[in-house]
Amino acid sequence: MKSTTNRKAKVTTKRRSKDSVFVDLFSDAAYVLQLYKDLHPEDQGADVRDVDIRTIRSTFVNTLYNDLGFTVRDKFVLLVEAQSSWNVNLPLRMLFYLSETIKRYLHDSGKRLHSKKLLTLPKPELYVVYSGDKDVPDVVSFKDAYFGGEGALDLKIKVLKTVDQTIHGQYIGLCKVYDEQRQKHGNREECARETIRICLEKGYLTAYLNARKKEVITMLEELFDEETLQEEYVQEEKQESWELGRELGREEGREEGREEGREEGALKSQKAAAKKLRQKGWTVEAIADLYDVSAVDVEIWLGDE
Repeated sequence: MKSTTNRKAKVTTKRRSKDSVFVDLFSDAAYVLQLYKDLHPEDQGADVRDVDIRTIRSTFVNTLYNDLGFTVRDKFVLLVEAQSSWNVNLPLRMLFYLSETIKRYLHDSGKRLHSKKLLTLPKPELYVVYSGDKDVPDVVSFKDAYFGGEGALDLKIKVLKTVDQTIHGQYIGLCKVYDEQRQKHGNREECARETIRICLEKGYLTAYLNARKKEVITMLEELFDEETLQEEYVQEEKQESWELGRELGREEGREEGREEGREEGALKSQKAAAKKLRQKGWTVEAIADLYDVSAVDVEIWLGDE
């Protein structure tokens, strides 16, 4: 168990420091322009000189970062890759991304917040790419998610989830092909090569895959390893957490009652495991997903002595 845990931590750290296929694809302004035109077919006159990539690369707010942000003329598009795992706190994340990006835009353009004149801003558009099988809405609303549809603050995020010939639709198609091949093949290289072969047959991202086939194979192989080790590690952590929680629950139960003690013990074990995972390089968000709680809950756990 120990060697698997150590390998998992190393793979996770490496994965965070390198680009995914999505980020690699949209580091090219030509593909970003294609994305913009797919989202705005009425504006086919835009060219690559109008594209200004503003993706947040450095970390902020507990290592959050967005996968793609760019402006084209008077529009600012903020797009997050959700992959196949749906994050219910996406609206809150998007609020952080948007706030940070606007702040950086003002700084880079020399505009001052205390100016006597009304500042001009690009019109924001918020999207998330989702390649999973869960039934998710076409649009996610901030105030619907957190305030029951009421409140002064709202963000609306469009969910891109259809496999089609748009560039984001082709990317979703690639993700689904990879997921199918990962279930079919236990070999990382075979999974990666079959994913690319099938995508080329289906016409998914052909120019990109032909140009960067070797790099994409490497990224898919590393993703295969990461997901395999993470699945193993999560099962081990859940088992260890359950066993520790049961033992702590027994101890607490002697003093405070069996049921209450069991719940308190489980919570203590989760807090201890969360701190352990954070030290090994897990993000707050990843820990929250593991235990099916909010990132705020995890922050509280990490702050408890």
